[in-house]
Amino acid sequence: MKKSLFAVAVATAFAGAAQAQSSVTVYGTLDASIGQATQKNTTAGATVTTTQRTTANGDGALSTSLFGLRGTEDLGGGMSASFGLEFDLIDIGSGGTGANVDSATAADAAIGASTGNSNTAGGFGARQSWLGIRDKSLGELRIGRQFSVMHAAYMNGAAGAGNNVAGAVYSSGTNGFVNSAAVRPYDVFINRAITYMAPTTAGVSIALQASSQYVSSAETAAATANSFVGGSLTYTGVKNLTASYAYARVGINGTAVTSGDNNTATHILAANYNFGPVQPFANWSQRSIDRANGDNQAKTSAVEIGLRAPITPTLGVWASAFQGARTTGLNNTTTNTTTALASGSADLKGYQIGATYGFSKRTTAYAIYGTQEIKGKNAQTNNKIATDHVAIGLRHTF
Repeated sequence: MKKSLFAVAVATAFAGAAQAQSSVTVYGTLDASIGQATQKNTTAGATVTTTQRTTANGDGALSTSLFGLRGTEDLGGGMSASFGLEFDLIDIGSGGTGANVDSATAADAAIGASTGNSNTAGGFGARQSWLGIRDKSLGELRIGRQFSVMHAAYMNGAAGAGNNVAGAVYSSGTNGFVNSAAVRPYDVFINRAITYMAPTTAGVSIALQASSQYVSSAETAAATANSFVGGSLTYTGVKNLTASYAYARVGINGTAVTSGDNNTATHILAANYNFGPVQPFANWSQRSIDRANGDNQAKTSAVEIGLRAPITPTLGVWASAFQGARTTGLNNTTTNTTTALASGSADLKGYQIGATYGFSKRTTAYAIYGTQEIKGKNAQTNNKIATDHVAIGLRHTF
């Protein structure tokens, strides 16, 4: 009898060890908010005001509601396999019918439709879907739909941590609210991505990312070629300091540009330092759209600074502001001085304030207010787009 009990104990121990080598984690966020956004479009002195209200929207103001699975398997010899599956929970009260496109302009939305680089979700849209393999000495390789390296870099300089309210460079009209004053310079997710992350050495982490799609058909007038290539460098070698630089280039063919391909180049430089009582954040971004013949269609640059501070162990606040400008070569010719405000030269600015109260590590109440605007230059001097957004809500993570 004792031998039998001992055998069972040994078998159970080995079974536990085997199971420990492979693990799957279920996680998620549920965020419901009550909010109102007011957008004012001013053209030639006349203003059109649009107000939107949302009650208990599933795509919350502080965070996007999501459900995810992630897992790892120990392959031995310092190697492991991993995967990630993550889904948006958009408009969970209505089942989700709309589209949530993480793009700064309508042109970006069209790009996303062809390359899959945008985030389109109707109730249960895919955020991430990747497989990876990691070696302790060589680094990690992932394939599939993933966060862009640009997004990871920007978040190191975002005091508002990428919430869904207007007033930051990141703001793009999510959470069920239109935001025509959006200036986000990058796509959050990249389809068909191959990402390599090198081991951190002397506080330096390097990530390289590429994605490509080529379509050629005898039934179309021209082939379509879409490609993404980017990389980031993050430094954490000094205590409490995180600094990142990221660069990405997107090549697009098949667009309505007679001069040739469009190429979009984006730079992001971001940093934060945790002093304890207060944590400052800063980021600089630049997005340039060029034609194959060298003509610059538009260049958008912005600087954002912010502070985050704990008032009590449960109450935290943050504030951020950005300012920038968009210039376009199309305004340099006499025939194009009336370039529309959406793509012409303009001044950009915005700010955001927010507060969170933690009932526990998983449940947080919050209030956020933000505003941003695009004010035209040249022939568009009297034209402006401004968005004000306020939201209160509750978030629970699991």
